[in-house]
Amino acid sequence: MIYTADSSDRSSLTLLIPGLLGFAVDDGEDDDIPAAPALGTILSRADRLPAPDGCLEEQLFALFGVEAPEEGDLPVASVTRVLDLGVIDKGWWLRADPVHLRPERDRLILFDTQAVPLGQEEASRLAAEVSEAYAAEGWLLKAPRPGRWYLKPPHVPSITTTALPHVVGKDIHPYLPRGRDGKAWHTLLNEVQILLHTAAVNADREQRGELPINSLWFWGGGRLPSVAPVEWVQVSSEEPVSLALARLAEVRTGARPDSFADWQRQANGRGAHLVVLDQLRAAVQYGEREQWCSFIEQLERDWMAPLLQALRAHEVAALTLYVDGGAYRLTAAQTRRWWRRRRPLSAFR
Repeated sequence: MIYTADSSDRSSLTLLIPGLLGFAVDDGEDDDIPAAPALGTILSRADRLPAPDGCLEEQLFALFGVEAPEEGDLPVASVTRVLDLGVIDKGWWLRADPVHLRPERDRLILFDTQAVPLGQEEASRLAAEVSEAYAAEGWLLKAPRPGRWYLKPPHVPSITTTALPHVVGKDIHPYLPRGRDGKAWHTLLNEVQILLHTAAVNADREQRGELPINSLWFWGGGRLPSVAPVEWVQVSSEEPVSLALARLAEVRTGARPDSFADWQRQANGRGAHLVVLDQLRAAVQYGEREQWCSFIEQLERDWMAPLLQALRAHEVAALTLYVDGGAYRLTAAQTRRWWRRRRPLSAFR
């Protein structure tokens, strides 16, 4: 079950915060984790909801009423392509995002363009080289954003892939394409790596002391799904999947708020609001514990403390909080559950 709006005419808020519990592990090493009393109170007094037990992309698709297929991928590529290229295409598309692979003994560790920045001009040149090499085979490759590329192969492959955010900072081998055509795509991946190894763009990058873009990551294949009307009156985010789904559902979008007060100014009315705070995701992917702790302190100060106060004052009807593999819902009335003692973040892992 997915909760969106509250039945009252006041504003209700749904927050998606991937990585919120990333370092909150009860392993005896949590002395440096901020106390976050307001956040702890919210989680302790809220009701636990059934929720998608997967990544941010799966949670977002569920929140927009798009069911995951029994086999294959969530069609992330076809959805975000609408955002990046501004056109509707009913064809089968696959994300082919540029990445850097770093050898470590018998492993290849993946870094995305957040860690290895890539300019748009470089992206266009690299994509053009790959496109030229495979044009005769019917490839159509587009690079509208430096870190988001789109591939339309001549035939729909029988593969299941792993979402790029799940592989960042890890060895790629357990996450390579699976399925009937999996081995053929392993071969294709090796060919692309050889091609990129000799690319002029990478030669220039290495001369400047920058890491090369030496591979692509294939994921999120599928056709554009049907997105039915949803209850959201506004989606506030900088995350591409949420913005693309909002566009398909014809929901108003806004910039990601810096604070609860900023969101209140943005909300400008009643109804159900969705806010995606995805700043913690990269910190968890790359093991940046100090950065994670710093954001938790900011989240507590700028979001959770004033939000808990607003709930108690009935200024907000309900809060639904989606975190790593779970969801919590707290209404204004439930803030008075004083008998539910506040627990540390590690208790919610």
